[in-house]
Amino acid sequence: MDLSAEKLELHYYFNDASHSMNALVRNQCESEFLAIAIEIAKELNFAVELESEAYREGGLKEIWKVIGKNGVQVSILISVIAIVSSRVPLNDPEIDDLQKQNLRLSIEEKKLRIRKLNKELEQDHVNENTIIKVAEALETNLKIVTRKSNFYKQLNRYNKVDRIGFSSLNSNDFPITDERIVLRNKFRNFIIQSHNLTPIIVEDALIEIVAPVLKEGRFKWKGVYDNESISFSMNDKEFNLDVLHEVISFKHGTAIECVLLNHQKLDETGEIQITGHSVSTVLRKIDSNENVETLQGKKYKFNKKQVDAQASLFS
Repeated sequence: MDLSAEKLELHYYFNDASHSMNALVRNQCESEFLAIAIEIAKELNFAVELESEAYREGGLKEIWKVIGKNGVQVSILISVIAIVSSRVPLNDPEIDDLQKQNLRLSIEEKKLRIRKLNKELEQDHVNENTIIKVAEALETNLKIVTRKSNFYKQLNRYNKVDRIGFSSLNSNDFPITDERIVLRNKFRNFIIQSHNLTPIIVEDALIEIVAPVLKEGRFKWKGVYDNESISFSMNDKEFNLDVLHEVISFKHGTAIECVLLNHQKLDETGEIQITGHSVSTVLRKIDSNENVETLQGKKYKFNKKQVDAQASLFS
């Protein structure tokens, strides 16, 4: 494999004969693309800098010189960036699916692939398949996925761009690999349709009640969970009715053991943010001298045992 790459080229192809594009679109695309490159370098633990060179015509070409102490690392980084940025997902990216892929391709597995790459680097013999495997490992990085989505979303809205190309160049600006092209009709395949993630479920959360909701309406309860104040929606209908009908009362120190859902989503940089909390089932109400299991709590535990037993049988 040719490891003489020193520059990375991003080529915008237009559907007319012009050599210019909307400055805001280009700046936003550049920002997202550089964020992808920086995240990949961080994952590979490669210390590099990117220097922007003058723009060139032919559509419009942006070129960055990648500067690092190790020339082979620089070349590998350029290859991985080009692969990760251009390989079209088979389906539209769904965040829940990507989370599952992240679990299947564990952190340890990613480390092993990167460690194998570093070992080959030390031996001055890097296998192209190793680079591809590392790129695959990084493709489910949620920050990279989100930045790619932002990048292609900008391009998809800008009708003038017909396709996009990624090339590895040597010091003389000569391409050393075939240009990796993404056609316009594939842009949407990179775009995340929803940033919402599957809630984190805590099946035995203990919440001390600070302020219950004692009237009908979409009001938030307040409590203390894991030594932190939280607001949450009470979605246990039976428990809500018992509170409204004064079957259940509260006093200082009253707590509930419950199934707590911590709702989360990705922000625009790929960071996971907790967006809210809700209680789906109250398992028991706990006072200083009383511990009462709810009927819905008994039902929940019974159903869970049935599901667990069935799963154990099939496994």
